[in-house]
Amino acid sequence: MRNLLIGLLLIIVIGGGGYLGWYYFQKNATKNLQQKSTEETKIPFMWGVNVNPSPVRRYNLEMWRQQTDYVADLGTSWIRVLFDWHANNKFAMYDEMIAEAEARNINVFLSLESSEPVETVKNPYKDGYTVASEISKHYKGRIDYYQILNEQGGIVVKGWEYSGEKESDFDPDKYNQVREWSKGAIAAIRENDPDAKIVISAHWTHVAYVQMLLKDKVDFDILGWDWYSDMKLMENKRLADGTLLLDKLESFGKPIILTEVNAVSTSDNKPDENEQANFIKDMANWAYKSGVIRGFFVHELVDTAPQADTSANYYGLITFKKASDGGYVLGDLKKAFYTYKKIIASFSE
Repeated sequence: MRNLLIGLLLIIVIGGGGYLGWYYFQKNATKNLQQKSTEETKIPFMWGVNVNPSPVRRYNLEMWRQQTDYVADLGTSWIRVLFDWHANNKFAMYDEMIAEAEARNINVFLSLESSEPVETVKNPYKDGYTVASEISKHYKGRIDYYQILNEQGGIVVKGWEYSGEKESDFDPDKYNQVREWSKGAIAAIRENDPDAKIVISAHWTHVAYVQMLLKDKVDFDILGWDWYSDMKLMENKRLADGTLLLDKLESFGKPIILTEVNAVSTSDNKPDENEQANFIKDMANWAYKSGVIRGFFVHELVDTAPQADTSANYYGLITFKKASDGGYVLGDLKKAFYTYKKIIASFSE
């Protein structure tokens, strides 16, 4: 009887130890996989600015050169540019733009959009594959980062009143469309330019959207996040359960870059220059010192004209003005331009 009890005790101890060993291994394996994912996509800090190919509604090489000269003066080494699928002679235009940027040692981060509204495109996977395939084949080895659509959570969320912290906050049909377009685009880029990195962006507190993508094995490398002054300072933002937003984003195991940052406008549709400069300064200082965020892009370089009747048209670091021929040209540098330039210089020494 005594030997039987000793035998049972040994079984319990060994079995319990085995379980604990297995649990420890599984827990650490998951953690190590997340760390490996982040380590495999390590990137230096990216100072950047979003640039519109034709902020005054008429692209020309001279004006693009002026913009890239201003980018170089800022000290940023990156520009984020939307690829306009519907532009006339699009590849000739973007070839010219990218060559001018490269001549100034400016890297291009290209954002891709669907050929028609992604929520209703008939075959989203095919459309994503087609768009991304043509672009990534053409620019193989020249574009390091591709963004797949913009603020995906914002496309899919049921309405502005939903925080995006729960999966039920998102429209399942729209989600399926965006997910499949993304999978098609990512597959094409992986095939044609496997060294390029894939960015997917969201904003506000749309964290459940990221969880959905990861659960559905959408294969992206970097998480982009957009943040504006009406959301207050991002460093203080907590989710409903009390978790800091940045801690939640970090838990996804992807490098994080802020793909759009700026101050929203006041009642006269134009941001207060002091507020804009201060918000960019506070966000940039925090982002760089966070040790978690790996990139910072101000949205955007130049105000948009001539349909400048909404707040979104005045996010620029540079104004526009009327030209003698009735059109528009680049105008004056705002206070935020000098502030951002000073920040970049201070962290680049």
